[in-house]
Amino acid sequence: METIQKIKGQLAEMSTEELKSLKSAIVSQLNYRLGNELAEAKRNLYIGAICEVDHPKAYGKQFRVTKINPKNVKCAEVGNPGMVWNITASMLKVIG
Repeated sequence: METIQKIKGQLAEMSTEELKSLKSAIVSQLNYRLGNELAEAKRNLYIGAICEVDHPKAYGKQFRVTKINPKNVKCAEVGNPGMVWNITASMLKVIG
């Protein structure tokens, strides 16, 4: 946290070009990490897996993975197979 406070203090002294460069580096690093996180989450998924979702709308519900797409995963709600949800892979936790 000490390092973050130092950087925040230095931001006011930076030029616009330096700030743009810093922003670009931060965004690039975040995209890289989030991409790796998503890829890792998708590696653990498979068709037919029973999952829980880390989201208030889906609290207490279980889902069965029906299709894995590049961005989202199609899941059918267990007990209500007609209800299909598109869920980001990083929000799914395999339970069975």
